[in-house]
Amino acid sequence: MNIITIAAVAIVSAISAVAIKKHNGEISLMLSIACGVILLTAVISFAAAILQTVNKIAAASDMNIEYIKILLKVIGICIVTELAVSVCKESGQQAIATNVTLAGKILIMVTSLPLYTEILNTVVSLVENS
Repeated sequence: MNIITIAAVAIVSAISAVAIKKHNGEISLMLSIACGVILLTAVISFAAAILQTVNKIAAASDMNIEYIKILLKVIGICIVTELAVSVCKESGQQAIATNVTLAGKILIMVTSLPLYTEILNTVVSLVENS
């Protein structure tokens, strides 16, 4: 699916959701969520190509694969969090959206802890050796 198709589906869905919202807000919200799921499903197939490229770069640079895994997990957390926050805001649930944002930030911190630990250990060893 190219960006023109994605934009067309999104625009048609948005206009339809706005038109339906006057008569039935619940159906409008379901249409918005369905559009998001359809678009996400359409582009998820590109994830395999991204992962292959990242693996090639990691292999060529002799980089620790765990760092790549952490990066990809954090990107996934960001994407899912953003989608959930958007749906919550669209349905008028600002407080829930704020909590989802906080949860996403905490999960990013927890996921990144091994990387922070490695950086701290490197700094400590550099200070001890100087």
